[in-house]
Amino acid sequence: MLKESNHLLWSSIRTIMLQKNLDVTLIKVPAHADDPLNNHVDALAKVAHTDSHLSSCPPSELMAPCILQFNSLPVDMNIWKFIRDIFDAKSLLTLAVLPSFNSYSSTSDIDWACTKFCFNNNKHFVSHRNGRSEFCGFRIKLLLDMLPTLTTLQRRKPHLYNPSWLCPQCNFFPETLDHL
Repeated sequence: MLKESNHLLWSSIRTIMLQKNLDVTLIKVPAHADDPLNNHVDALAKVAHTDSHLSSCPPSELMAPCILQFNSLPVDMNIWKFIRDIFDAKSLLTLAVLPSFNSYSSTSDIDWACTKFCFNNNKHFVSHRNGRSEFCGFRIKLLLDMLPTLTTLQRRKPHLYNPSWLCPQCNFFPETLDHL
């Protein structure tokens, strides 16, 4: 039950069906098929989205065996996805407070959806020798500005890399990630 979206609504519907001894048959109607009943449901849904008088049902009135809440709000989505999203948010917040991100004025300046996508999307980056770990390491180094550009090497080991050296390709600008 907790794996389905809108499980509180579905649980309430099931309870009402049992209490009132209703026999309900759900019929899948293709979208945009100009079915009269589907058009009626679409119109009701559009009205519900713009209705300012629509009130939410208090948790005590929901007909569910248990109601999971987060910050006093009922969780009405797949509970495993919800928990994963909470832990992802916590991990990204931990990442945001690293010194590498001090240059950002606030965490709202960071595109968190893109950051999460880059960390989690391993499917398209598989080499013949399955180099996922190497590519993941590359992405993390890129994100944290830890790739060995000349500027980074000059900062880490100024005794080996002369601070006056410029980009070896153009010989006009310092070699930074932005310049590459």
